[in-house]
Amino acid sequence: MDIKTAFKRFFSRDNTQAMQSSGDDFLYGDTATHPSTGLDIQRVYALFSAAEQGDIQAQSDLFTDMEERDGHLFAELSKRKRALLTLPFSVKPPPDATEAEKKVAAEADWWLRHLPGFREMLMDMLDAIGHGFSCIEIEWGRKGSLWLPSAFHKRPARAFTMPQNDLDSIRLNRGGVGGEELWNMGWIVHKHKSKSGPVAQSGLFRVLVWTYLFKNLSARDWAQFLNLYGLPFRIGKYDASMTDRERLNLLRGIRMLAREGGGIIPSNAEISLVSPSAGQSAPFLDMVSWCEKVQSKVILGGTLTSQADGKSSTNALGNVHNEIRHDLLVGDAWMSAETLTQQLLWPVLAINGRFNPERAPYLEFDARESVDLERLMTVVTTAQQAGFEITADWVSDKSGIPLPQEGQTILKPLARQQAGDAALSQVMQARLAALSVPQSGTDNVQLQLDAAPQLLAIQATAAAEAMLKPLITRVKAARSPDEVYELLAASYPALDDMALRELVGQAVFIADAMGQQDA
Repeated sequence: MDIKTAFKRFFSRDNTQAMQSSGDDFLYGDTATHPSTGLDIQRVYALFSAAEQGDIQAQSDLFTDMEERDGHLFAELSKRKRALLTLPFSVKPPPDATEAEKKVAAEADWWLRHLPGFREMLMDMLDAIGHGFSCIEIEWGRKGSLWLPSAFHKRPARAFTMPQNDLDSIRLNRGGVGGEELWNMGWIVHKHKSKSGPVAQSGLFRVLVWTYLFKNLSARDWAQFLNLYGLPFRIGKYDASMTDRERLNLLRGIRMLAREGGGIIPSNAEISLVSPSAGQSAPFLDMVSWCEKVQSKVILGGTLTSQADGKSSTNALGNVHNEIRHDLLVGDAWMSAETLTQQLLWPVLAINGRFNPERAPYLEFDARESVDLERLMTVVTTAQQAGFEITADWVSDKSGIPLPQEGQTILKPLARQQAGDAALSQVMQARLAALSVPQSGTDNVQLQLDAAPQLLAIQATAAAEAMLKPLITRVKAARSPDEVYELLAASYPALDDMALRELVGQAVFIADAMGQQDA
């Protein structure tokens, strides 16, 4: 990161720092060309060819029109953008961090969370999914003794260009050859590679433009079909002797007949009503539906998280589509975190004298999938009982429950918090122990009932060991906690618990008999 020039700019002022576009009122003021009007295949190729040579203005205008005019495309792209806003983020210290490095990371985390317009900036930054890049200008200001961004300004993609000798270099289009280089620490330039290639060719809109074109052509033809469907054609007949004025009156009569249901025509003219041939709108709707499904696949990786056909839309297949969508979310989070780390977090630290290139903190989104905590804890408990050693770090990573930090209040089990409950538990255990001692007497039935709990306990232990022995052997042979998790989840439905069921039934019967005997 070259920050020498940036330092000179920052410390030449007291409370504010001018942006690169300051003083240029016409830089973003020109009107978009809206190339989607009258769009055809030849024009699409012309726009693409210009963008591949660095002139992206017309292509950017087309991409903006696509998002504004196509409701389905906007909805699907909005889902993908807003999914990132649901993820929590944090500034992490480097590995094996010292207390000073943890303090710097904690300070930077607090700074970013309180930046004005941070969430809106994330949405603007994700325009790069469709366009291939997104440029956000940073307005810096003083807050006490700190230099922090005071505002973020999204700049339209049409205001930038790429030099032909370096199509991955994004520059401000001020009319010069190759454009003007962007100031260091003055911009967040997010490049989001949805497909391989230079920046102008890496956005999703390069793929979606074809479905947008075919969908709109079909919708236009469908509208024309509906305008004529069911209405008879009105054909006027005239002979060669009629003057131009009489022919014009005949045409006016036909139009009045269509609009008002009646009209007048010359006496020597004739109007015929001809019914059109039967037709249907299904082909137009099928084309529109196909285009929208392709758009969903391109943006979200599937269709069942957006639209279902009622035939193949099973719950299992929907879960698979949702997993693909989560993969896209993880990828978006990684790329966004890398940009925010290098172009926002590090400049903030550098300008405030807290940046160490070799031990710098980084921003990270938590994109882990939610887990069934009850099931996870059951697996952990069972694995521990089988002798498998599980680390607290692994459980914390899987469950999302953070490990306790110094100075935090730690929740404890209820039995440890309530002294009265603990005393009551000891009294109950003493009473149960007294009941389990065989009473003196000669009643054989009573003696058998008294001995039944111990006998059932022995039998239950033996049955449980027989049921779990094969599983315990396989658990001990596992190599990782994840493998144990999958093994226990897969083995549970196949466990032979018939012997335990019979013992439970016997225990219930004996308990009932003992209750009646003591009544």
